[in-house]
Amino acid sequence: MVSQRSQQLAPQQKQLLNYNNTATNTTIRLHAQGLSFSWGTRQALSNVSLDLNAGEMFGLLGPNGAGKTTLISLIAGLIAPDQGELSVLGYSTRRAADLARKNLGFVFQSVSLDRFMTVEENLLFAAGLQGLNKAQAKANLAHLYSVFPIQPWLNRTVASLSGGQKRLVDIARAMVHKPGVLILDEPTTALDVPSKNSVWQTLKTLQALDGLTIFIATHLMDEANSCDRVGFLNQGELSWLGTPAQALDELPDQSVTSVRTATLADWFVWKMNGGAQ
Repeated sequence: MVSQRSQQLAPQQKQLLNYNNTATNTTIRLHAQGLSFSWGTRQALSNVSLDLNAGEMFGLLGPNGAGKTTLISLIAGLIAPDQGELSVLGYSTRRAADLARKNLGFVFQSVSLDRFMTVEENLLFAAGLQGLNKAQAKANLAHLYSVFPIQPWLNRTVASLSGGQKRLVDIARAMVHKPGVLILDEPTTALDVPSKNSVWQTLKTLQALDGLTIFIATHLMDEANSCDRVGFLNQGELSWLGTPAQALDELPDQSVTSVRTATLADWFVWKMNGGAQ
């Protein structure tokens, strides 16, 4: 996928293509097999299996309480599965947890930045936490500044930024160590339309130029429609995987009135009501 896209990119863009290819050239970036997890007596996830490819943008859909945040917490290593296996670029999160984490970047619902530090101080601090030396940090930040529209804010404190600006800096923070997989949990919630568009434009640039694998949990159907594949998680089970177009093909004709075209939102409501179970 990346090599095909690179043929269409300008020469100054091509030099960025190998940005995240530091661990392995494996096609499968994220592998989950039979993941199950319970919070006490409540089954939060049940036998979830998923493979994400290099350069793929995957959207995870599901109602509140479906298990989306639990799945992200498992990938992050914040909790351990009761059953199943999980690996990142071939590194098991059980047997090689440090190597798996080094190939992951996370953007959670709440911004993970120090509001009293400047933008650049936050990024340098994040680089230090990832074990980067000064030369590595400088090189990585130079790339981020070429992709993210954050240079005008480098000397401003995070507290002085708008919500959309904070989110862009937070995504840059998650990318400072060049991970192969970026995980985002509802990153555009509460953002205005221009800010949301800026976030998505940046994510698409990272995907196209760097071959980054992106996993995004979202409630927004327009965002899900921009993904290469989507999955439907409900009551802890990943019951459907496919492209947005395949989702619409599955939708019965009678579920939408003849006066408008079916959308992914229609499919989501249909699945919520037990469609094609």
